[in-house]
Amino acid sequence: MKRHLPLLLTLFCAIMAAAGTFATIPLRMGMEAFLPRPHDEASRFLLDELNHGATQSIMIASVRSDRTDTLVQTGHRFHQALAATGLFSLILDGPASLSWQKDQPVFFAHRYGLAPHDRTRLFSPATLKTDTDRLYDLLQSMAAPLVEEIGLKDPTGAYADYLASLERSSPPTSLDGLWLTADHHATLMLLQLRHPSLDPARLKQLHQAIQQAFDSSRPHDDTTCQLLLTGSPAFSFSAAQSLRHDMDLLALLSLVLVTGILYWRFRSLWVLAVMAVPFLFSLSLSMLVVQLCFGWVHGIAVGFGMTMLGVSLDYPVLLLGHRDRGETIPVVLGRIGSSLKLATLTAIVGLLSMIFCGLPGLMELGLFSATGILAASCITLWLLPRLVTQADLAAHQQGVSPALLRWENLRRYRVCTLLILPPALALLLLSPFRIERQGEILNPVPTALLATDRQLHQQLGTPQPSLMAVIHAPDSQTVLQREETLLASLPDSRDMDYAAQLLPSRLLQQQRLDSLPSAKTLKAALQAALRESPFQPDAFAGLPDDVEQAKHLPPLGLGDIAGTVLAHRLDLLLMPRSDSWYGLILPRTPQAATALTRLHEERPQDLLLVNMKTAVGDLLHPYVRKAAFWLAAGITLALLVLLICQKDPARTGRIALTLCLTGLGTLAVLRLHGPVFSIIHIVALAFVLGIGMDYALFFSRPQLDAAERTRTLRTLLTCNLMTILSFAILAGCQTPLLRELGLTISSGALFAMLFSFLLMGTVPASSRQGDPA
Repeated sequence: MKRHLPLLLTLFCAIMAAAGTFATIPLRMGMEAFLPRPHDEASRFLLDELNHGATQSIMIASVRSDRTDTLVQTGHRFHQALAATGLFSLILDGPASLSWQKDQPVFFAHRYGLAPHDRTRLFSPATLKTDTDRLYDLLQSMAAPLVEEIGLKDPTGAYADYLASLERSSPPTSLDGLWLTADHHATLMLLQLRHPSLDPARLKQLHQAIQQAFDSSRPHDDTTCQLLLTGSPAFSFSAAQSLRHDMDLLALLSLVLVTGILYWRFRSLWVLAVMAVPFLFSLSLSMLVVQLCFGWVHGIAVGFGMTMLGVSLDYPVLLLGHRDRGETIPVVLGRIGSSLKLATLTAIVGLLSMIFCGLPGLMELGLFSATGILAASCITLWLLPRLVTQADLAAHQQGVSPALLRWENLRRYRVCTLLILPPALALLLLSPFRIERQGEILNPVPTALLATDRQLHQQLGTPQPSLMAVIHAPDSQTVLQREETLLASLPDSRDMDYAAQLLPSRLLQQQRLDSLPSAKTLKAALQAALRESPFQPDAFAGLPDDVEQAKHLPPLGLGDIAGTVLAHRLDLLLMPRSDSWYGLILPRTPQAATALTRLHEERPQDLLLVNMKTAVGDLLHPYVRKAAFWLAAGITLALLVLLICQKDPARTGRIALTLCLTGLGTLAVLRLHGPVFSIIHIVALAFVLGIGMDYALFFSRPQLDAAERTRTLRTLLTCNLMTILSFAILAGCQTPLLRELGLTISSGALFAMLFSFLLMGTVPASSRQGDPA
C-alpha cells in the first residue's frame, strides 16, 4: 500500500481540482455561440433578431384531445390558469380575444386619420348620398343594432375601413369561443411573454408554470389530453434540456465504456487510477483556459471534452501498454517518446481549423481539445513515470502474441487499399454534397417540431415567411414614413404585413385629417345629400361637429395605443434596437415576395432583404472557407514538421497517403449518411486526420522484435476502440451538432486505424522472402 500512496494522493488532488472547477465555472447551454458574427447591417439585424428579437417572446400552446367536451373545458380552464400566472402580456385563443370593443373609443375617435381609403374622407353630396342609402339598407337587415350604434356616427365607413385593413387573413375555426386546428382535435393559443429571456433557469420556471397550469386544467380521466408548446422560448428550453440530457448520457456512458475497456486491457484498478490522473487534470485545465479566454464555458465543449476521455487517455495507454513489468520508464520513452511527442504536436496542429475558424463555439471546442491533449501528454511524460514506477504498473497481457501478429500478413495486400479511391471519388463527384444553407446542423430544434410550428402558425393566420425586408431609421416615425413611401408604388403591398399598414405615420395621418371639410361645408353637403333621403334631416346632426373634433385631434402614436391588441401586433413589426428602429415587411404571397425582391434591386440602399431560409448558411460561408483553409494549412504544416523531424520523405509520403484515404473514406460515409456538408464536418475531419497521424506515427516507427510489434498492436487497438466507442456515443445524441461530430470522428477513427495499420506498418519478413506465413 505504501508504494501506491503517491498515486492515491495525486488522484485525490485531481478529483478535487475537477470538482472545484465544475463547482466554480457555470456552463452556458444556448446555441448563440455557434451562430456567425455579423459583418453588415443585414446580418447584424438578423442575428440580433434571432437572439433578442420579438419572436423570443412568442409561443404557441395547443391542447389536444380526442374528446370535444374535454377539449373545450380544458381550453377555457387553461386560459384562466395561464392568465393567473401573470407571465403573459397577451393570450389569444378565440374570437373574443381579438375583439376591438375595448379599444373602440381610441380608434373610432381617430378613424379618419387611420382609414386607408380616401373615399371615407370624401364628404361631397354625391358620396354622402351613396353612403346614407347604403346605411338605410343595412338598417333593414340583421345588422341594424350595430348600424345604429356606429353607422349613424360614421356614415362613410372610415372605422369599418380601418378594421378591414387589419384583418388580412381568415381566422381559424372556433368552437365555444376557442380556436381549433383544422382537424378539430386541438386548440390554438398564441402567447406573448411579458418578460422574455434566454436564461435557462427562467425558461425552466416558465415551462414549469405552463405545465402546472395545464395539469390543473386537464381532466385526469382523459389520457388523450396532451399539451404541445412551440415557439422560440419553448425551443430554447427544449434545446437546453436535450443538451443537458446528452451531457449526462455522455458522462455516464463514456465513463462506463472507457473504464471497461481499460480494465479488460490492464486488469488492474491501480492502472485505472493512474489513467484518471491525466484525464481529470486535463479536463480541469481545459475548462480554466477556456474560461480565461472566452469568459464562459459552453456545455457542448464540456460534453465534447467528456468524449475526449477516449482520446486524452491514449497517451497513458501508450506509455503503460509499451512497458513490461519491472522495465524502467526511460527505456520505454526511449522507444516511444519521440513518436508520442510528434503525435501530440500533429494532433494539436490538426485542431487549427477549429481554433481559427472564427465561430466562438467551435473555437472554444478547438481550444478545449488542444489544451486537453497537450495537458494529458505533458502529464504522461513528466508526472506519470514516477507514479507508474513507484507502483510498478504495466499491461496485463505481455510478450509475443502469434495470433495478433498473424494479422500483419494482411499488409501484403496493402495495394488493395487504393481500391477505395474509385468508388469514393465516384460517389463524391456524381452525388456531391450540398453545402449547408439553412443552419440545420447548428439548429438544435428537431425538424418535425419546426414543421409543426409552421403548421400551427399558418392555421392561426400568422404564417412565417421565408423572405423578410427590413427598413432601418433613427426613430419609429421615420421608419413608418419610409415604409409608406417605398410601398406606395407596389400593387402587391396589400399582400404584405408592415407597421405602417396598422398604424400610419403621424405625418400621413395629419395629411388625411387636413383633407377633411370644415363643419360648415359638411353641413351644406349633408343637407344636399338628405334632400331626397328616407332619413330625417337631423339624423346626422352631430356629424359635422364630430368630424371637426376629429380633425383637430393630434395624430395617433405608439404611446397612445399601449396595451391594445394593435400594440402587440406592432411589436412584431416595429421594434427598437440600441439607438435605432427597425421595421419589418413580411410578404404573404409569392407575388409580394417577388415585388419586394425587385424593389430591393432597384433601391438597395433603402431596403435590407433577408432570406430567412438561407441567411444563416450565407453568413457561415466565410467561416467554412476559413475552416477549410486552416484544415489544409494544418495538415500541410504537420506533414512538413514530420518531414523535417524524421528526414524520411518516403515515410512522410506514406503518412500523407494514409491521411488522404482516411479523409476520402470518411467523406464517403458522410455522403451516404446525408447530403448536407457543414463547417462541423470540416473541423471534425481535421480532428480525424490528427488521430490518423497518431496511429500512422506509431505504426511506422522502428520496431525491432515481435514483442514490440505486439505491444504496438495491443495499445493502438485499445486507443482506437476507446475513441470509436466514445464518439459513437456522440452519434446517438439528440443535439445535431454533437451527433454529426460523433458520426464523423467515430467513422474517421476506424478508417484511420485501418489504413495506418495496412500502409504504415512493416510487411512481415516471411512475405518478403517468400516463406509461408
